[in-house]
Amino acid sequence: MSRFSKISVAMLLLLFAGLMPSAIYSRVDWEISNAVQLDETPIDLALAQDSQLTFVLTDGARVLIYSMENELVGTIPVDPAVTGITVSAKGEQLYLINNKRKTLQRVDIGFIVDLNVADSPFLGPAHARVVVAVFSDFQ
Repeated sequence: MSRFSKISVAMLLLLFAGLMPSAIYSRVDWEISNAVQLDETPIDLALAQDSQLTFVLTDGARVLIYSMENELVGTIPVDPAVTGITVSAKGEQLYLINNKRKTLQRVDIGFIVDLNVADSPFLGPAHARVVVAVFSDFQ
């Protein structure tokens, strides 16, 4: 084999070796598992890892909060100039980016949960609000 043909073969082998990984990963199997029809145009999206919530910033100056079952569990009104959002891992804080005002806001989030206490004894007004605090980080 001539020196030119050896170089050509080597170049072809390098070219094919470089293309092999992309050829292996070029096929993707996918399907849409669910979808939510929104009434407003989405601008940004953030996912909370621990609470399994999805936060959607819309052009209607609201953050829509969805559960993993695509159920709307809450809304938060925001400044119309908010351009981006992110959320803490547990979904307890929402961070709002406002490019126009050059601000970053932190919003602390708490969810109101109805508890069935129909046959439980109580002291005080029947419809009084109760706050249940959970301390889970004892050392």
